[in-house]
Amino acid sequence: MDRGQKKIGFFLSLAIAFFSGTAYCQSDNFVTGEKLFKENRVEECVPFLKNAINEGGSPKAYLYLSLAYYQLEMYQESLDVCSDGMKVSGTDKKILAFNAGNTCFAMGDYYTAERWYSLAIAANRLYAPPVLNRANAELKQEKYSQSLADYKLYLDLSPNDRQKPEIEQIIILLEGWEKNQQAKLAEEQRLKEEEARILAEQNRLLMEDQKAASLKAEQDAREAAYNAKLAENAALMEQQRQAFEKMLEDQKRSQEEDRRRAEDDARRRAEEDVARRRKLLEDVAASLQDSETSNMNAGAEGTVDYGYESELE
Repeated sequence: MDRGQKKIGFFLSLAIAFFSGTAYCQSDNFVTGEKLFKENRVEECVPFLKNAINEGGSPKAYLYLSLAYYQLEMYQESLDVCSDGMKVSGTDKKILAFNAGNTCFAMGDYYTAERWYSLAIAANRLYAPPVLNRANAELKQEKYSQSLADYKLYLDLSPNDRQKPEIEQIIILLEGWEKNQQAKLAEEQRLKEEEARILAEQNRLLMEDQKAASLKAEQDAREAAYNAKLAENAALMEQQRQAFEKMLEDQKRSQEEDRRRAEDDARRRAEEDVARRRKLLEDVAASLQDSETSNMNAGAEGTVDYGYESELE
């Protein structure tokens, strides 16, 4: 919202506030503050309006003071006055919420501005200015669908607005965006459906593969059973052959026993000799390793750790 739009918005707020009736008896401070504000002596009106608020009985003082702060670009003070005024009985909540929205918009807080405009609209569904400004705040937040709906609603409420050509141009652009979004969503839906079909076909092929694997497993099991039977028969024949051979082996056993004992004694002596030699070599190697370790430690005391371990890791 540019400076001209801000002035238009607040002068509209001021006009509504000016023509709205009130049953309150206005204080001298309010009368003076109101007079100074209408004379565009904004800085001078502030203390009188603040006094009028402190005295109570002048609800419209909140409107004038929020407008004064706004025109002085004291946005936080303007917002605080609007917030305080919303809690006071007799104030025009619709206008205060609208002014608060404009203040937040000027501060760049479009999210909070949108919320204030929504409060103003809730107070009066036919109150058009906050609808337009909420559309602007939504546009700033890239909430294009909501913004499009509010621009259309505003033209329904204010069909003869002098900004109608500009608003209609924005609507055309947003409708184009919405059309593109719908096409994008349709394409995404098409791709999802295509992906679902591919997945279904993959599952079908997988089930066929599983069925084929199951049939093959059954066939393999039958073949394994047949082979097991053959193996059982072969084992029986082998047992018979071994029984016959055992009879021959028994005859040779007595002769073999003496020879095996001699071989066992020779092998045991050889193993003991090998073990003795291995022990001797291990003792020698251990002594050499101790010596080398001592020497290496002695030579590494002044070295610097360059982090090779972390590199190896």
